[in-house]
Amino acid sequence: MDLKLLSRDWDHESYPASSDLWVLIFFALVFLSLRLILDRFIFERVARRLVVPRGHYGDSNERRKKIVKFKESAWKSLCSFSVEALALYVTYKEPWFKDTRCFWLGPGDQIWPDQKIKFARIGSVILALHEISDVFLEIGKMCKYSGAEAMTSVSFVLFFLSWTALRLIYYPFLILWSTSYESIKVKMEYWDKKHLMDTGPNLMVFYYVFNTLLYCLQILHIYWWILIYRVLISQIRAKGTVAKDIRSDSEGDDDEHHD
Repeated sequence: MDLKLLSRDWDHESYPASSDLWVLIFFALVFLSLRLILDRFIFERVARRLVVPRGHYGDSNERRKKIVKFKESAWKSLCSFSVEALALYVTYKEPWFKDTRCFWLGPGDQIWPDQKIKFARIGSVILALHEISDVFLEIGKMCKYSGAEAMTSVSFVLFFLSWTALRLIYYPFLILWSTSYESIKVKMEYWDKKHLMDTGPNLMVFYYVFNTLLYCLQILHIYWWILIYRVLISQIRAKGTVAKDIRSDSEGDDDEHHD
């Protein structure tokens, strides 16, 4: 690991560099090692205590499947919580965390795209919007495997509410609004016409590519929300018992969605 990384000013906004890839390799190895350690010494023991209570002599294969799924959800929950905490820590003190116009302004008198495509700011906020829902989802799965139906229902309701508020309200009405309209408005207000004519074509390519991807993400949000809503309705009809996840495949694997 580069020693310069330890003395870096993390509050200073800088552009991505090829040397940053070494940091990704470092974190990949750390996360792999961390998962092996947690899976073996913590998740396994917790799963055996919660999923297989004393005096229970059911099907050993079924118990083992639940233990494996419990450990998988525990790891996903920890990762999502860690990413959410990091994203909030990095972004909450930034001006663009509360004012979406600041996505396109600064530092100094620079505006997008003079900042080399500052979609990293929006990306960090989108990351924070998504990870919190996954925390509730994985906690609900762990409760389901442990037989705690009440906690499963509570976790699922929190998952549904957070998904609706963040991905169907906040994301389209603030994030997509900013990328679609505020970006152009800010550019037109601060840039002179000569500069606009010189860089206009490249700007429009980036504008349409990024917004197309962001709107595709919103379509996925709506599609998954419909499936989640169906689960919620079935939960109400079952008087609080969460049925099998309708997103699971034919073999019963409760694999989490990927945006």
